[in-house]
Amino acid sequence: EEELWMQQLPGYESKDPNQACRLKRSIYGLKQAPRCWYVKLVAALDKLGFKPSQADPALFIKKDENGIVYLLVHVDDIVTTSDDVELIKKVKAAVGEAFKIRDLGEAKVFLGMEINRGENGEVKLTQQRYIEELLQRHQLADAKPRSTPLPPGSKVLPAGDGETELVDSTEYRTLIGELNYLATSTRPDIAQAMSVLARFMGKPSKTHMGLALGVLRYLAGTKELGLRFGGAGEFKLEGYSDSDWAGDPATRRSTTGYVFLLGGAAISWNSQLQRTVAASSVEAEYQATAAAVREALWLRKLAGDFDLCSDTIGIWMDSQGALSLGNNPITSVRSKHIDVQHHLVRERVARGEVVLSYCSTEDMVADILTKALGEIKFKKFRNGMGVME
Repeated sequence: EEELWMQQLPGYESKDPNQACRLKRSIYGLKQAPRCWYVKLVAALDKLGFKPSQADPALFIKKDENGIVYLLVHVDDIVTTSDDVELIKKVKAAVGEAFKIRDLGEAKVFLGMEINRGENGEVKLTQQRYIEELLQRHQLADAKPRSTPLPPGSKVLPAGDGETELVDSTEYRTLIGELNYLATSTRPDIAQAMSVLARFMGKPSKTHMGLALGVLRYLAGTKELGLRFGGAGEFKLEGYSDSDWAGDPATRRSTTGYVFLLGGAAISWNSQLQRTVAASSVEAEYQATAAAVREALWLRKLAGDFDLCSDTIGIWMDSQGALSLGNNPITSVRSKHIDVQHHLVRERVARGEVVLSYCSTEDMVADILTKALGEIKFKKFRNGMGVME
């Protein structure tokens, strides 16, 4: 769409080396390349009857009298699914006429995630091979495993101004990025640890590096774990929302944690430092609930594309005070300062789009996303998120 020029490529023999090359089309690596490819892909799929999802533009849907077909796109990797195998074959043939494609058959690996199918319709997503490669790269293949990603109750501080035992920030950022890919793909059990350790990428110390390598040692003993979906369990979308209070020792800000389950395992989760200091544990929990409600609204829209969910999504919380704030339009001396952005909770509850319910702290699955837990609680909530063998 734009007129772009580039230097002549090394090795190209030109009669006039001072001339430049004007591009006729976008090439891989340019800033505009992803959009150019997406526009071309959308145009081709539109001719085949596919429309992009309003919730996720990488998801394409075709619904007609013959059935429903879904295409999930990541750059030039595409996964096709339908309850009719013949429809999938027809779509592959049609896409093959528009683009040069390679049919890899039944999906077994996608974006580094291994897809394992079991009995009773169970599907398990793992990244065991990726973890083994990380362990080899960091020379921890034979390291003694740890039972939790971070030591229970640990409070990690930033490196001080006079800190002398610093490590190479590039090496630290690389390791955090490698681990974070796991934390956002198939291993929500390390999400809280990565949320904490990612705060120190600007000035990492040996302590921070040691803790990051400790996460790798935890993975060494649990590399076969993954998200297990399906089976005989109830196929229902529900969420858990939780927060600690003033848990960050440097800023005294709290950590939001939420997780949404469908088919017995987590499909969305987050562990993130809140943007403002909460004046009370109720305010911290209420901020976490607001974040969970925003995610629930998006998931509700996405699930609608698959005809999976009703108009209402349930969110469990373990704070009676925050529950009262969300369910009732009340104001008190202790809550009147709370930012209006968090009161979207009340609006969505009043409209019946979200239902807030109380659960005991002992059953609060999202607790694993707010603080470093002991081994017993950690394993209980890890299983609660569907991270299993």
